[in-house]
Amino acid sequence: MNNINNNTNGEERKSRKIHNVVLYNRRQMTVSGVIRVDNFNENTIVLVTEPGQMTVEGFNLHISKLSLETGDMNIDGNITGLFYSADYSEHDGGKPSKFLSKLFK
Repeated sequence: MNNINNNTNGEERKSRKIHNVVLYNRRQMTVSGVIRVDNFNENTIVLVTEPGQMTVEGFNLHISKLSLETGDMNIDGNITGLFYSADYSEHDGGKPSKFLSKLFK
């Protein structure tokens, strides 16, 4: 879902991009809800997504697709870790979630 500005009775609404991560055999990753890429090299990719900053770690990482207009990104390489610096969930009162950090330990 793209960011959309709708004028309804003179009011401007902005909808958020949906954030999803799909990892295929630790060799390919598809990410949606990407706002921007802050830094990248062959071992680390730092990007900002709807829930916050996300860091992907690995070897021979390559961004094979990036569309900031749609918020979609594809990453190829040997992916060894995925971390969120600020992952806030509406369901736990805005407290940081530790689910993904536990998943990759």
